[in-house]
Amino acid sequence: MTRRPESRTPVLRRVAGLIGAAALALSGTLTAAAPAHADFGSDYHDPVTATKPLTRPDTRSCTVDVMRDREFRNGYGNPPDTPYTATLTPPAACAGPWSAVVLDIHGQVAGRQFDRIFSVRVGGVQVLLSSTPEPSKDGIQWNVERDLTRYAPLFTAGPQPFSFDLANVTDATYTGVYKISASLTFYTADDRWPATHNADQVLTTGPFSLTQAAPSTGKDLTFPPNLERLTAEVYARGGGACEEFAYASAPDAFVAANPSIGACGKGPFRELRLTVDGRVAGAVWPYPVIYTGGWDPLLWRPVPGIFAFDLPAYRLDLTPYAGLLLDGRPHSLGITVNAAEAQSNDVWTGQVNLFAEVDHGAARTSGQLTDYRVAPEATVGTELTDHGGGSGDWTVTAARHDLARGWVQTSHGRITTEVRDDLSFSSAQQLRDGGNDVTLHNGTDLTRTTATWGGGPHRTTTVHEGEPLDVTYKVTHDAAGNTDQNTAMDLGYHREATTSTGNHVTERSTVDHTLQPTAQRHDGDRTVRTGSSAEDYRSTGPDGPYHRTLSSVDGWPKP
Repeated sequence: MTRRPESRTPVLRRVAGLIGAAALALSGTLTAAAPAHADFGSDYHDPVTATKPLTRPDTRSCTVDVMRDREFRNGYGNPPDTPYTATLTPPAACAGPWSAVVLDIHGQVAGRQFDRIFSVRVGGVQVLLSSTPEPSKDGIQWNVERDLTRYAPLFTAGPQPFSFDLANVTDATYTGVYKISASLTFYTADDRWPATHNADQVLTTGPFSLTQAAPSTGKDLTFPPNLERLTAEVYARGGGACEEFAYASAPDAFVAANPSIGACGKGPFRELRLTVDGRVAGAVWPYPVIYTGGWDPLLWRPVPGIFAFDLPAYRLDLTPYAGLLLDGRPHSLGITVNAAEAQSNDVWTGQVNLFAEVDHGAARTSGQLTDYRVAPEATVGTELTDHGGGSGDWTVTAARHDLARGWVQTSHGRITTEVRDDLSFSSAQQLRDGGNDVTLHNGTDLTRTTATWGGGPHRTTTVHEGEPLDVTYKVTHDAAGNTDQNTAMDLGYHREATTSTGNHVTERSTVDHTLQPTAQRHDGDRTVRTGSSAEDYRSTGPDGPYHRTLSSVDGWPKP
């Protein structure tokens, strides 16, 4: 679930695993001069973000504590102290259906520690994938809230196993012990806050692990005979010395021609393909999540990277394939990664959940996949210029233009669903000075459109997402022995979702989230540890507009 310290370089600047030997040697020098807890002195502000908090109903509610001040010290001990397990019993005083169900997590840690990945599962279904902040010597606290309303079928089924998995490691150097509490709040429904419409059943493939040696896995599942709609969500993350930074990897040809710099290969494009009985049914292009130890920890204190504390659950509409799943037999749900490095601990992990909606007016439905134009893999192109000596330029592009259409015969008519995906990716990178001078410009544009007709008016939902990432990283040395490291980033996430009924737009929401952190480290004639960030979050939707900005300098928000 997380990286063991011995499997990654014990440094603060994890660009070493990304770029190679030159950066590794430099990082070792910087680490000796700058232990984690000394970056801004002994303290910095608790993690803070401009993102919009959840809108919670003002109805009567009940909170269930499932974990209180649980300490995570050693996930690899004998026995390990993870996962923590308990039984989650929905409160009888706030029986469903609910207007909302929210998971709240509170954590605290002091000392020195890596960031750690953790997962939360209910009834074996993954409901959160997150990471921890890196602490100050004096200690920090942080909170994560997660809307679990769509998992309501698990709670209505009665008591469920609860699992919290955080594999930490402590020793004489890495002293930070993560102390975590978790609770779920169930909000009752009323006229102002009605019960939400949710799936009737939640299924899961269970955890998966994909490597270069074993890039595919799957599980057989049996679906309800009166299935009407089917949606998948995919939790996924790359881990290890290279796959955590896959978005900045070099083409294999450059790696082979420049073995001395130890660069990561396979290029910067990653695609996880979801299959139904061996047929590609959708693709996930993971967001380049950067954790609080990524590149330079000074970048993320106190503002974490986009999605660092709440990794995305990627949604795919599988309804066109519903007609293939109604025979009562097991069907294989598989997932495959297009590429992965083979270095130590490089792996893609996650879980696939499926949300099944049934026809309550029929014991059985029937259906058919009528149009299938989904590519077995994305079209990828690479342009490479190798300047020699560990320097090069490359551009990698990828594209998908897919369509799937199918119908389901229900008690309220024949419902046809068409899903279109138009996805594009571009990465332009420059590498100089054996990895000490890096410029990266990545952009991903995803448009997914679902249209349904029959049994009611024509309905179309379109979601467009833009995911830019720009990075500059440069290290210089002078004749006097001074070393200077500068890192700057520009991250973004932009989303527009519209729903049209007939010719009228009935729903529209937007998110525009940008984050611009910088960091500098200087060693030699003087010691400099400085960082700043500027975050802007804007959104519109049913709850109205929201806007917040945050600026920070050297670990503390600016007034």
